[in-house]
Amino acid sequence: MPERDFRGKTAIAGIGYGRSPQAPGAFTTNSGVSVLTLAVRATKEACEDAGIDPKELDGVVSFQLNDSVPPSSVLTALGCPKINYSSDLNGGGEYASFAIVQAAQAVYHGISNYCLVYRAMNGRSGVRMGQLGEGTGAGTGRVGGAGQFTSIYGLAGPPSFFAFQAQRYMALYKVTSLDFANFCINRRTNATNNPRAAMRQPLTIEEHQSSRMIVHPYHLLDCCLETDVACAMVITTTERVRHLKKKTVTISAGMGASSFADEIIDTGLIHIGPRILKAAGIKLKDIDIFEPYDNFTDCPMRLIEDMGWCKRGQAKDFIKDGRTSLDGELPILTQGGLTNEGYCHGLNNALEAVQQLRGEAEDLCPDWRNGSHTYDRNICRQVRNPEIALHCGVTGGSAIIFRRE
Repeated sequence: MPERDFRGKTAIAGIGYGRSPQAPGAFTTNSGVSVLTLAVRATKEACEDAGIDPKELDGVVSFQLNDSVPPSSVLTALGCPKINYSSDLNGGGEYASFAIVQAAQAVYHGISNYCLVYRAMNGRSGVRMGQLGEGTGAGTGRVGGAGQFTSIYGLAGPPSFFAFQAQRYMALYKVTSLDFANFCINRRTNATNNPRAAMRQPLTIEEHQSSRMIVHPYHLLDCCLETDVACAMVITTTERVRHLKKKTVTISAGMGASSFADEIIDTGLIHIGPRILKAAGIKLKDIDIFEPYDNFTDCPMRLIEDMGWCKRGQAKDFIKDGRTSLDGELPILTQGGLTNEGYCHGLNNALEAVQQLRGEAEDLCPDWRNGSHTYDRNICRQVRNPEIALHCGVTGGSAIIFRRE
């Protein structure tokens, strides 16, 4: 099947978060409920957003690292009578885009009518990633695979591994911690008007530089948050979604690939970037919003470069010049990203892309729910009339292009 045949045949029916009275914005450090409850709440909100009964769901895709609940538990709790497609991926941020792509393929091929994608986790109060000796949090106290040869040297968790890439990137292209600070301020500025965001206070360079060092060169504010949260998305056909109540946001193209890197700083967008643009039938300049996986500050910077918006080492200037602001040529991480809104393994960045394309960015505008925005950057974070958004997983291992019809 040519990649272009997939273009525009599937769409986002609804999106939702695992909100509660204790966490009305959805992201919290202590949900006080089970991961199953979070997943069910997010799914119900997504179905309500779509205007369908949760019992109409007949497919599901999720991903986890021994820290979530299986699809069967979620759909059983929702009372879904028949499941035609189910997938529970074992992995993290690499599936942030690919889980959506897999669900869309199930719908495209007629296996599922309404396919749920969710990620649910008590990532702060429950299983926390990267605890030394705990692997991915399975609680065995054992480390297997390649990790057994690195954990003995204190390499535990993503910060220590990604720090090698960051140091290499900084050394090769004269990128500094001050450049990181500028990007952190850009993302935090977007988060200040996001009611969902865990971190909403304005940020200064001094505050970034004085935040404690986690692993050189990462300060605390260079690292993504640990949060309790669930995010959900319902996928269906484009024909079916036009009868639902929300504006139509289609999937133009999506893919995931794992390629050997010539350099440890290379991202997957070097390989899949040109392919996904061709599959979507667009050019790079057509993308209005970029929602990359921002687990650490240098990662989205390298993704900007590898996608082709600027040359290697120039993202720092691209950002400093204001080109990634809400009113710039390429708004990036419009809700603050994983480092400010909260961490749902990148799926929340995809939900944000959908909200932006609908013109329904959740902000401080009085009538944002009805798509009415002031564009006053003191209260508003809605991008002006976006049509196309690119979302990608960790280090560009998967990517998806959304388009407003």
